[in-house]
Amino acid sequence: MAQTDIQFSILKAEADGMSASVTNALDLKLRQVFDRNGAGAADLYNVFAIEPTISVEKIISTKDGVVLDVPIAQGELVLIAKNIIDGAEYYSTSIELEGESLGSKDKAMKSMIKGIKVTDPAYKQFINTARKKIEEYYSTNCAFILQKAKALYNQQRYKEAISYLSAATANIPCYDQAYALQEQILAKLGTKPDTVIVEKVVEKPVVVEKVVEKPVVVEKIVEKPVPVEAPAAPKCEITISMNDLEFRVLSCKGEPTQRRITIKAEYVNQNVNIANGDISLDVVIDDNGKELPRENKAVIANGSSYEWISMPARVNLKHDFYIVNYDHPIETISYMKLKVRNGYVEIRNLKVDW
Repeated sequence: MAQTDIQFSILKAEADGMSASVTNALDLKLRQVFDRNGAGAADLYNVFAIEPTISVEKIISTKDGVVLDVPIAQGELVLIAKNIIDGAEYYSTSIELEGESLGSKDKAMKSMIKGIKVTDPAYKQFINTARKKIEEYYSTNCAFILQKAKALYNQQRYKEAISYLSAATANIPCYDQAYALQEQILAKLGTKPDTVIVEKVVEKPVVVEKVVEKPVVVEKIVEKPVPVEAPAAPKCEITISMNDLEFRVLSCKGEPTQRRITIKAEYVNQNVNIANGDISLDVVIDDNGKELPRENKAVIANGSSYEWISMPARVNLKHDFYIVNYDHPIETISYMKLKVRNGYVEIRNLKVDW
């Protein structure tokens, strides 16, 4: 996602003594402003919003021609860019307004709203700055953002979760995790079947002629199964940070043609209070003592080094970890650090079978 993908819903202004007609007029005008600047959200589940406040500060008189005094209302429009899910306020600005003040306060406000120009560069500047502030907030609050998105996912508020993650751009630290979670949520949205209403089904009887077949005697040959020994697990040293988590390496095979090493693992979540968790490949150090960068590590086929998956308790679960696009055939992986659920697994001196 890019900054320009962040769209804003307009919240209705709330103020003591403000009539519905003033609230609706301001709402319509701000929608025009944000649509004009490519920042208006049509999605009901959008989580980024603008909270407006309008006020009349004072009334002054000016000369209109020679005879008439025309009262002018001066006020301000305050815009706050915020998140309606977690309440975070990213940026605010105040814009001066002016309009005729003939009659009631409502009429003065309507006149000020009417004077708002959708092409005023102040609104474009506000939108650009708000988007930048949102990206900065997401960059410095990665763990909180992922935790909140997972909570929305667990509540089956999938569309809100997708919108909440939409500001996770590629240059923030938790982009891989956010991307993997978005993929998982989109898969959930794609599996919901459409509702089909069947009014009445009329079945016609089918007449089937009875065919009498003579029994055929077939001699049954019973073959005794030959036990096949499972391949021995590769030797390595494994350290697990949690007592309620089991983990073992099943195999570690190199694939020269694809420049890939696949580590097959099996684990068991023994904590009945946890049903979901993280899978990530955080650190890999090769046989030269060199730490591999993020693009050389993956836990799913699309190359992401992070995935958030279901982990039912007391079930043998399998997962593959990948080292890809390495610069030389690695004989032994000196060190690996994985995150499984909320624990860490450290693997040392894992030999690669080529």
